[in-house]
Amino acid sequence: MVGMSVLENRDGKTEVKNRLLLFSIIGVSLILAAVIFYYFQKDKPVMVGLVAWSASGAVVGSSELNAGDLFLEEHPNSLIRIFPVDDQWNPDLTRPAIEEAMRNGVRFFVTSHPSKCAVVMMELFKEPSALAIVAAATSPVLTGKDDYTLRIIADAEQEQRSIARYVNNMKGERILVLQDEGNLPYTDPAFKFFSEELETLGKWRIVHNKLVVSNFSPDELTPIMKEHYDALFILAGSYQAAIGNIAQLFHYLHPNAPILLTPWARSPGILENAGPAISKIILPSQYPSRHDDPSLDSYFSRFQNRFGYEPHAMTIGVRQALELLDIAFSKGYRTPEDVKNYLVSAKTHETSLGLISFDQYGDVAQPFCFTVDLERELK
Repeated sequence: MVGMSVLENRDGKTEVKNRLLLFSIIGVSLILAAVIFYYFQKDKPVMVGLVAWSASGAVVGSSELNAGDLFLEEHPNSLIRIFPVDDQWNPDLTRPAIEEAMRNGVRFFVTSHPSKCAVVMMELFKEPSALAIVAAATSPVLTGKDDYTLRIIADAEQEQRSIARYVNNMKGERILVLQDEGNLPYTDPAFKFFSEELETLGKWRIVHNKLVVSNFSPDELTPIMKEHYDALFILAGSYQAAIGNIAQLFHYLHPNAPILLTPWARSPGILENAGPAISKIILPSQYPSRHDDPSLDSYFSRFQNRFGYEPHAMTIGVRQALELLDIAFSKGYRTPEDVKNYLVSAKTHETSLGLISFDQYGDVAQPFCFTVDLERELK
């Protein structure tokens, strides 16, 4: 009986040793598998969908894609691979275009379309299956949402209240506001915030008129403009060249009156179309004049030297968004959830074109600059 007990004890110890050996082998295998997985994944390219009007053949669309090209040329070791997503800035095409990109394995997006497109894509970024960084749409519908849409420019409320406060410090009392009906998800809330702020300040009286900027009629607009005004505010964006033509018409009738645009009119084409009105245009912007910021001036110069034209201002946001993703990928964050957590948790991110600080919802607050010497800006 004693001999049997000793044998059983020995067998038990052997079984424990075998189990420990098995667990050790499994543990080492798991660690080795993780190392191998990381080794093969760490340098794997990451597709980033660049949502733009890529078929337009104009500065809008070309600028964003060329901004992506320039970024990759200047960052040859980047893991980013650009995947063009053409929604033609048409909200009916936005969701299908992004869904098609997702079916092709794209999980990260940089969007440069207007608010009317951004609001219809939001449903696609409620879950951590995909992440979008918005570089243009300012609709407040996107603000304060705990989703996977981050925005690197201030929303319409911050933008328009800043513009209203600037107007309040100008001389005069009667301002004509021409609101573009072509992008109401932006211009409707924008006018609401602008008019609320200006009316609260109590100095100016607003004359409000809606029109479709892209096909405005000078004959219909002239009688409205002929009345007495101390200033004009063209509440329109999307870098529409016609904004410059409207400014020129108003300047012809009111040669001494200032003309305010939105930040989404910071485009060489618009300013050139404005003709002599450029001397009276005031341009609000999330970014300073290129002549006041060496990094912006260098960026625009490099872009123009590379592609032969000066881009519109939205490429600044596209460049910043690509830099943010590139930094996140280089640190090993490869899922939409991990990238979002990294970007939102860090207090401030430094890009080559300025600092970005997200709040808990992935929104930002920005001061606005007001450029008055637009002729100098074009030089």
